[in-house]
Amino acid sequence: MREAIEAVWRERSLRLAERPVSGVAVQNAMPVIVLGIGKERYGIDLPDVAEVLPPVRVTPVPGAAEVFAGVVNVHGEIRPVIDLRRFLGIEMGKETPEKDGLQRVILLRKDGRETGLRVDSVEQIRWIAAEELLAAGSPSIPSPRIKGSTKDMLTLLSTEALFAELQTGATT
Repeated sequence: MREAIEAVWRERSLRLAERPVSGVAVQNAMPVIVLGIGKERYGIDLPDVAEVLPPVRVTPVPGAAEVFAGVVNVHGEIRPVIDLRRFLGIEMGKETPEKDGLQRVILLRKDGRETGLRVDSVEQIRWIAAEELLAAGSPSIPSPRIKGSTKDMLTLLSTEALFAELQTGATT
């Protein structure tokens, strides 16, 4: 009897350890990290993500632009944190409750610069094929902050536009 139970557990563990195999390999697909702001979902190119931080306490900076949530200490260095909700102009309404004042922050890296991005949730890593994207610049996607969107309403953000806008101070 004991051997039968162990065989069942061994079979389950092997099944759970297997990686799911997608039916079709997607050529020219890019990995994105899927973020949540309220009920909306956004994607950022995975190569632009330096680190997903554990929930951290963001320290506010008096007199900073509205879009800045504050700063965080990342491995002994201070990094600015942008509130994605404010950056995108999403209504504040009912915000995600913060547990003990801790917030979810991902660290973006582009051209040697790092900036934190405060989000409500980090959901998954997803591969998106080029043909899945509705192109930016179309009437349905008027913002330069957006690279495109998918049919299932995942909006892909442009980290280039984000860093460019922050550098020029256009978010003040």
